[in-house]
Amino acid sequence: ERLRERIREIRHLDAAIGLLSWDEETYLPDGARRERGAQLATLEGLRHRLLSADTLGDLIERLSLETNSGAVLHGELKRLRRLRRIALALPDDLVRALAEARSRSLAAWEDARHENDFAGFAPALADLIHLVRERAQALSSPSADPYDALLDEYEPGMTRARLEPVLDVVGARLAPLVARLAEQTRATAETLPTARYAQAGQEALCRALLADMGFDFTRGRLDRSTHPFTLMAGGDDIRLTIRFCEDNPLSALFATLHEGGHGLYDQGFPPELGGTLLADAPGMGIHESQSRLWENHVGRRESFWVHRLPLFQAAFPGALDGWTPTRIVRAINVVRPGVNRVEADEATYNLHILLRYRLELALVSGDLPVADLPGAWNDMTEQWLGVRPLSACEGCLQDVHWALGAIGYFPSYLIGNLYAAQLVETLVEEHDLDGSLARGDLASTTGWLRRRVHVHGYRLTADEIVERATGRGLDPEPFFRTLLQRYDAVR
Repeated sequence: ERLRERIREIRHLDAAIGLLSWDEETYLPDGARRERGAQLATLEGLRHRLLSADTLGDLIERLSLETNSGAVLHGELKRLRRLRRIALALPDDLVRALAEARSRSLAAWEDARHENDFAGFAPALADLIHLVRERAQALSSPSADPYDALLDEYEPGMTRARLEPVLDVVGARLAPLVARLAEQTRATAETLPTARYAQAGQEALCRALLADMGFDFTRGRLDRSTHPFTLMAGGDDIRLTIRFCEDNPLSALFATLHEGGHGLYDQGFPPELGGTLLADAPGMGIHESQSRLWENHVGRRESFWVHRLPLFQAAFPGALDGWTPTRIVRAINVVRPGVNRVEADEATYNLHILLRYRLELALVSGDLPVADLPGAWNDMTEQWLGVRPLSACEGCLQDVHWALGAIGYFPSYLIGNLYAAQLVETLVEEHDLDGSLARGDLASTTGWLRRRVHVHGYRLTADEIVERATGRGLDPEPFFRTLLQRYDAVR
């Protein structure tokens, strides 16, 4: 019971930290940012002291000797050891300094995006990267690569030695494939009609889409933010955010599918894990697989638009008259290298991730000074994607991740893309996906994911979950198969 009380305290602190962070990106007044940083530092300090306390270590070791502790508690003890190992490696003042630096950096990033001015963001980012580097060194052995510690935060057990062969395969095969698919889709590309797609209509469609997917609005909510994200502020409090563009309703729709995939995962852990440390995903790659499965393998299918297009036409009278599901997928599935990751097509998206991975390696090692980031970003974008950002907002200010100190996260998107393709191949073998989507039935897809992915929580590793569902661990081949099938279908 004492251990269970400590676990509750950890979960409550995580939820409070998450909720304050959500507010920081949505409704927090500008004048309150400095105080918010101090509030988060206080809570992070409390969490750190709780995890590093000798009494918690004693409880873990005593209960580890119990032979009848049960599978759930055994799994929690394993995760607690990991959390405690991290806490013991980090000084309390570094934990608090990081929390405050993240708040300062986020505020500076918001202002920099508004002013399109990287120089105003650079000092806060440099301070944060310095602290992130300290954290990585504290978590690493002297002979280890510090970046491995940052990867491990989002993909437990992942290292550069294991990751880079996969990245190399994906990058080498994508470069020529993107050129071929860009040429192939240019001939059939459609463009949405120029019109004002009112935000109110978009929001109503997005809320209806989330409800059809099975998102429970009594246990979550949808709001706006500069950069879309999902946050779990408790098992029954899942926060999604998206953004709207009144000349392109597809941007909000795909953000809804993406964040909805995250939200369904967080709402989908089984009741027996409620209130435990196992009501969580075992890594961000498997979490991203859920968002990318909905975004790419559902939202880009013609069958999805058989039901969804009439709803769009009703919401925006006259704008899409005469359009068919075939025309919509030709507008969606165009390979056109661009500067924006979130808006990127399925083929070029992983090139954006590889670019960010290389840049953050250089930032962490110190080989790339923060002041030189915009130029390096623009040069690499031109080299890998054949386009060059025209402003800081189009370039290195477009993502919020580094402003939050989330260095090591970007590879999870690529891993998620690979897992998603593996999962959808098995889903299609076992379930009439196109038939259900054409009927407007999204719940059956959610049900399949509940049974194959969500049910495990943190009891299995990400690779174990995918291997149980598909018969194999991380594998790039299904990604390339499904990609080619998608673009062959829109000729």
